[in-house]
Amino acid sequence: MAKVRRMFTGGNTANGFHSLHDNIMGPGRNKLYILKGMPGGGKSSLMRYIGEKVLDKGYDIEFHHCPSDPNSIDGVVITELGIGIVDGTAPHMIDPIYPGLTDRLIDLAQFIDREKLYKAKEEIIRVRKNNKKAYGKAFAYFKSAKIVYDIIVENNKLGVDFKGVDKDTRILIDEIFSKKAENREELSFKERHLFSNANTPDGFTDYTGTILEGMETNYYIEGEIGTGKSTLLKRLIEECKIRDYNMEIYHNSTIPERIESLIIKDINTCITSNSNGLENAYKIVKLNKYFDERIMDKKDYEAYELLINQATFNLSNARKNHQILEKTYKPTVDYNGVNETRERILKEILEYID
Repeated sequence: MAKVRRMFTGGNTANGFHSLHDNIMGPGRNKLYILKGMPGGGKSSLMRYIGEKVLDKGYDIEFHHCPSDPNSIDGVVITELGIGIVDGTAPHMIDPIYPGLTDRLIDLAQFIDREKLYKAKEEIIRVRKNNKKAYGKAFAYFKSAKIVYDIIVENNKLGVDFKGVDKDTRILIDEIFSKKAENREELSFKERHLFSNANTPDGFTDYTGTILEGMETNYYIEGEIGTGKSTLLKRLIEECKIRDYNMEIYHNSTIPERIESLIIKDINTCITSNSNGLENAYKIVKLNKYFDERIMDKKDYEAYELLINQATFNLSNARKNHQILEKTYKPTVDYNGVNETRERILKEILEYID
């Protein structure tokens, strides 16, 4: 049965908007359609429609969701065929590597009635300014949250027996890499970086369960902030590099320097600190047994949550502005032209399948 994996290739983080859109498809792709256009111009609907049609044909699909509106799609990838469609407009700028060969720019802005749109010029400028302001405040709160998070890390480290953590880490590395590599297929990415969750206007939105589905072996790392979960995963990544293994590396949605999940393709194994990893875990690595919880300062945790909530509130304001832009643009768009373009792309993909 065909499978859907859901993820994010952009994130609203302490570093601002963090783009990983170059990781949607690698240079070994067969076809990549890059959509350029406007808010409310039908890009997300086009990608979702084609993805569902190809899914019905029995092909696995990746839906890459938008962190500023998790119900919208920033990209769809037909992994078995090496074919993708992506939104190439700001802030996720993508340009063709092989224009005219594998990559094609699709300009949906050609279907705008510019005379109608010009009447809303002042409104568009006003709303875009408000949108920029809302994102600026959101990113400032995320940045402040990271400062508090770092305080929590440094405080909690005082209560960790790192000799014990290191011992369990070495045991885990030996166990994981004792498994024979069997899936040595040629992949577009040797090292692919993504998010499996995101800070969105709806709050924390998590699709990690969809990337764990179908994994042969799942390890769950259980540990409080500062106990070394991300460091453990980084040590596994270094071992993968030495062995020339294919990896998917999933970053923390607020602090992307931290690693949350690692999928080792060659041994069909996932190691994650995401709570979804508890379900059907082959093994739970309990780092908390080396942690003295009495060291924790609950007020720091409360401050962190408060800042995240404030950031989320401003993301919701940004989405309201974006929705105003969509309503402004929609009456000016010739959707018959957009739908004709959608059907041409679908026809080309289905011909490629045939």
